[in-house]
Amino acid sequence: MDRDGLIIGVAAVLFGITALMLIVGIVVNPFFLVVAIPFAGSGYLLWYEASGQLSERISREAGAGDDPRERARRTRRNRRRARASREPNRPTPSPSEARRILEVDDSAGEDDIKAAYRRKAKEHHPDTDSGDEETFKKVSRAYEALSE
Repeated sequence: MDRDGLIIGVAAVLFGITALMLIVGIVVNPFFLVVAIPFAGSGYLLWYEASGQLSERISREAGAGDDPRERARRTRRNRRRARASREPNRPTPSPSEARRILEVDDSAGEDDIKAAYRRKAKEHHPDTDSGDEETFKKVSRAYEALSE
């Protein structure tokens, strides 16, 4: 089970305990209404963190004055890291091998690499008639290696 699923599960248990204490507080003793508050707060904070909203809010507040291009680069880098952590056995090509896959020379700039990637991606995308999924993955990995 992944980390976020586990945290959401714990949050659900805390919400269940909160509901039970609210019912007991109404039926038996109002003291349980007061005791239910920390459980509800803890459940909400866990859910807020597991849903990703807490980290989004923190990064949004921390990066309020950042350059939009730098923010976009950070987002791309974080997404690449997340994909890499989900696919741990994925081989990353060396820069020279990545340039060979994308068919660009050593002096190619960022725009040339992006254009070569788009051309190769269109050619090898699995949804096209001549597409090949493995080749498309190699092209994607090559672009990620060169754009880091």
